[in-house]
Amino acid sequence: MRKTFIAIALFAMIGTLAVSCQKENIMDQNAIVAENGTVYKVSYTVDGVTERLTIVGDAAWHDFLNRMMALAEEGREVSFRNEEAASQVVSTKKVITYETKSRAEAYAWTEKMFNAGYTVAIFYDNENDKYVCFAIS
Repeated sequence: MRKTFIAIALFAMIGTLAVSCQKENIMDQNAIVAENGTVYKVSYTVDGVTERLTIVGDAAWHDFLNRMMALAEEGREVSFRNEEAASQVVSTKKVITYETKSRAEAYAWTEKMFNAGYTVAIFYDNENDKYVCFAIS
């Protein structure tokens, strides 16, 4: 009995020492951002269904924004907001409207307003072949 107890205690101690000698894989959040680019926490709505998403890296962000533009072009109701920057805007229920025929201009404007903390909505007007964008505080 005593030999069994000593053997179990010895194995437990060796196991504990082995685990404590392992390298830790703790990565600093700043290192992740520096390696992958900016981290975006986005809340978006498509046709009334709201989702949350964390986007890491500028390439993934641009893919997301292009997807939102494409959904708007299909006639879907699209809006999104930056969950981290939303608190930067004073809540006055102010709506800024921007209209353009250029996809690139609509893209740049929505990105700018998103980064400023506004909720952004994009609509595509098929009859007039233009983008109607809203920034809501």
